[in-house]
Amino acid sequence: MNGCASCHRGDEKAASREKAHAGLVKKPSSDIAVCGQCHDKVVKVYKDSLHFTTEGLRHGVSGRFSDKEKKIFDEKVFQRSCRSCHASCGDCHVSSPKIGGISTGLIKGHEFVAKDDGKTCAMCHGGRVYPEFTGDFGGQADVHYQKGMTCLNCHNKVELHGTGILYTSKTDVREKPSCTNCHKPGSEKTDKARSSHTQHKDKVSCYACHSGGSYTNCYDCHVGKGATPKPGFYLGLNPKDKKTVTTLRHVPAVRDTLKSAGITQENYDRVPNYWATATHNIKKRTERTRSCDACHKDRQNFLTKEILIKDDSKANDLLIYTPKPIKQ
Repeated sequence: MNGCASCHRGDEKAASREKAHAGLVKKPSSDIAVCGQCHDKVVKVYKDSLHFTTEGLRHGVSGRFSDKEKKIFDEKVFQRSCRSCHASCGDCHVSSPKIGGISTGLIKGHEFVAKDDGKTCAMCHGGRVYPEFTGDFGGQADVHYQKGMTCLNCHNKVELHGTGILYTSKTDVREKPSCTNCHKPGSEKTDKARSSHTQHKDKVSCYACHSGGSYTNCYDCHVGKGATPKPGFYLGLNPKDKKTVTTLRHVPAVRDTLKSAGITQENYDRVPNYWATATHNIKKRTERTRSCDACHKDRQNFLTKEILIKDDSKANDLLIYTPKPIKQ
């Protein structure tokens, strides 16, 4: 009802193409205030969301920098590179975002779409999360995907739009999904499952037992050159909660990642190369759910001193966990 010019500007009354397109704004939602003309309540909180601020990218690496290096990073790297992942409203509701210069274009003609995770979520999160979820990474598709669920069955609009709280990491978001939202403790169908969940509560994450297999890990990232993805599966202590064993994902930072930008990462060893990860390849039954020996005797997939990469962060040592044998 509002017409093209309400968002794209230009002159709808002009008789020639040139005059009609004078002052045209190609991507109106790059200015969040444009969407705020109608959707003021959403925009008010979205401006502080991680999708819009990309603060998670900044704080994920800034722990490795000196104060001087943080300033260099903000000016030379974050604003010029990391901020390209910033998502405008139109990137989810009108046209898929450009990743590496590639876009699938308008989602449904010029119609605004409430949700289409295959064309929006998958474009930005297609490096690891989405192909793990669908099984395109090479493993088995997540059990939820097999049952017809989509990203938005777990990640709701409150989480995606934000709540007005300025978070610095996705792990701090209160509204993020939890397995127990659907799988209530005590609702297990067997005594074995109920007993296992009770014994491992607050000690082991759901993913540690129910991850279906290998997932993407990244190595050797350098500015302008990208990183090398490889499959892997690691168990160890959660860097943000050393009381919990969980799945770990290797992140691509190496000591000279930002050397070309003049950053040597003076505090590199303060931050580990492995981060707790919510894998998106969930299975009900895995080697670890079938037998206690997989962890407590064979210690399969646990991070050890021997498999740590030479010259990686020394903080990785703090994530090593050795399961204790079960008393017979």
